Amino acid sequence: MRSTHERVVRELLAAIEAEAPVETVAGFWHPDAEQVELPSLMRPAGHRRGLAEMLEGYRAGVGFLRSQAYDVLDVVDDGERLAVQLRWTATTAVGAGALPAGTELVAHVAVFYEFRDGLVLRQSSYDCYEPLPQAG
Repeated sequence: MRSTHERVVRELLAAIEAEAPVETVAGFWHPDAEQVELPSLMRPAGHRRGLAEMLEGYRAGVGFLRSQAYDVLDVVDDGERLAVQLRWTATTAVGAGALPAGTELVAHVAVFYEFRDGLVLRQSSYDCYEPLPQAG
């Protein structure tokens, strides 16, 4: 049986996959929410942002991907904390830097969520990207 927090995370991921309206996505996050991305191929220096910047990034990113999917592999529930192991796959809709449109992206991800008042307060992710296709 899935916990309330696991259902919230799965619904959040489904909303992102579907490019739901920003108001829908915002409804999963606590007003004091923070997102922490640890250093990765896509963010070598890592990144930390609050809710306003998260939602701004979501708006800007809609349409960048042709499709994306979150395959949840494992969940560990510890009350107000949830650890999720997942595989993220996506295909770019437009080119960006060295990535042409149609590039397939795959990341193996560990995400740690903290909740307050039933909403996501903090998300910390460790994104391990598979090698990108070489140009030419």
